[in-house]
Amino acid sequence: MSTLQERMQEFVRETGWTVGKIASVAGVSSSAVSQWIGGETLSIKIEPAVMLERESGFSALWLAKGKGIKKVAPANDDGAEYAGRSRPQRLVPIVGMAKMGSDGFYEEISSVVGAGDGHIEIATEDPNAYGLQVRGQSMFPAIRDGWYVLIEPNGEPRTGEYVLLKLRDGRKMVKELLIRRAGSVEVLSVNSQERMTFDVSEIDSIHAVGAVVTPSKWRPD
Repeated sequence: MSTLQERMQEFVRETGWTVGKIASVAGVSSSAVSQWIGGETLSIKIEPAVMLERESGFSALWLAKGKGIKKVAPANDDGAEYAGRSRPQRLVPIVGMAKMGSDGFYEEISSVVGAGDGHIEIATEDPNAYGLQVRGQSMFPAIRDGWYVLIEPNGEPRTGEYVLLKLRDGRKMVKELLIRRAGSVEVLSVNSQERMTFDVSEIDSIHAVGAVVTPSKWRPD
């Protein structure tokens, strides 16, 4: 397996990017990039690796771990689409755990990106995608205890799909989206079939649940 220093030097040779550009794209300091290239740092966190993949096409998994293919199609690729074109596999960070309560409500045990909870390898086009591990049986069998949910903040959920709904009063829940009106949102509890309607003034955010992921897709940092 190559070292981070070797991979970053290869990255620089092939992209022609300066230390400053790498730092700007990755969202880190120039000194951090210099340490990657100079071999002073032996590892790179998931978040900057994903940001570099978005712009360069160099796989975040390859950059961070030296595993898998070196290049994937960058997220901003404007090339022609065609039938059967697959989305690139990405490293999606697990930012914490969601303890599921009654009626799909949950409590976040941790919600800090980069908290060291590993990642899942999955295809997603959302550069801000993140994962949560679900604990509890209240959403069985739709979402099982110990499985993961892929959250896509930039996704546009459709009727019948699961959403992660955060209310301004602090309540959080996973529901099925029924109707999205100009002034309100109607959702359905996954197991109890209870319908709930919220005024848009009550809602802090609605994020698409892009996938329910089995534990076999989890990898440590």
